[in-house]
Amino acid sequence: MTRRHVALAVAVAVVWGLNFVVIDEGLKVFPPLLFVALRFAIVLFPAIFIVGRPRVPARYVIGVGAFSGALQFGLLFISLSIGMPPGLASLVVQLQVVFTIAIAAVFLGERPQRRQLTGAVIALGGVAVIAATRTSAVVPLGALALCIAGSASWGIGNVITRIAKPPDAAAFLVWTSLVPPIPLFVVSLLTEGPARIGLAFRSL
Repeated sequence: MTRRHVALAVAVAVVWGLNFVVIDEGLKVFPPLLFVALRFAIVLFPAIFIVGRPRVPARYVIGVGAFSGALQFGLLFISLSIGMPPGLASLVVQLQVVFTIAIAAVFLGERPQRRQLTGAVIALGGVAVIAATRTSAVVPLGALALCIAGSASWGIGNVITRIAKPPDAAAFLVWTSLVPPIPLFVVSLLTEGPARIGLAFRSL
């Protein structure tokens, strides 16, 4: 790799890590589902008026929006809100690679390479160690389970994206962000309540 490529890879890792710090801070003010809905609303507007509709069937946009959007981030944010440490969450959600390999093998007939299988076993072993050695005061089992479920949703979204093969990734990202906000706002209103939502907006 060139120095530029290395610098870009490091930049992605830094942004990824900072993202979880910001989420953790935001959850001190916003209930998790409302926070996710706002996240996608900000991705969506005004970009949706600038980029054209992706040239893929609507079912793929809806599928990725549901799995890689609403479910992945909804489960992740709830997990963080009930005690999943953000640093650990940033690692556990990368189990999406393992889920992607498994789901692609079942539904797309892709045969994983030996190196992929070795990496998947190591990753699963790491999560097993976390689950076995955790203490409920540090990593609640429910929070860990939700984080893993979020990574599984991400894996499903990855496979749908593979099937869709969007020619314009940016447009695809923006338009899949159209799916989560309204359902998440509704579920937030029903479960997190108007009083909590109102307090969050007053603290914006």
